[in-house]
Amino acid sequence: MKTTSYFLKISILVFAILFTSSVYAQTQCAPWIKLSTSAPKNITSRSYNVPTKSEVGIPIYPGSYLTSLSAPRADTLEFENSILPFINLVTKDQPSKVISFYKSKLTKADGWNYSEEYKTFVQGDVASALTGFVPAVGIRNETGENFDLVHADEKSKAKLKTRIQIFYKKQ
Repeated sequence: MKTTSYFLKISILVFAILFTSSVYAQTQCAPWIKLSTSAPKNITSRSYNVPTKSEVGIPIYPGSYLTSLSAPRADTLEFENSILPFINLVTKDQPSKVISFYKSKLTKADGWNYSEEYKTFVQGDVASALTGFVPAVGIRNETGENFDLVHADEKSKAKLKTRIQIFYKKQ
């Protein structure tokens, strides 16, 4: 009787661990930025599947919000072998803080290079930084005037300081 009870407890524990890690792995990479109350109810890009952190494979800046992402593969078949998918994130933190975060995460030892001129991290040659053909993380000042913030909540938008664009190879 003790063996059956012990086996049942272990089975439940293993199931809970596997289920929890599976759910965690399926969580989208970042939450969407809050919309204004006057925003349309059917914003097309918000119906796209948001990649998970593990699919992006590049660290997501803590506390950042998703503003847009590349169209689903079915909508971009002609580019699927060349241009990488991307996500656009925003944060209320200063660009210097975001750059420091990525400098600690995307290191030369892992094949990443940083261009101070373009404020961009590139996996590989810096000359490929702005092409969309190699994994990259671009960091820019955010003014709140970008196209993908048109319907964002004004209070949230007013606090933004930095935009992060991540081109990634799906993992």
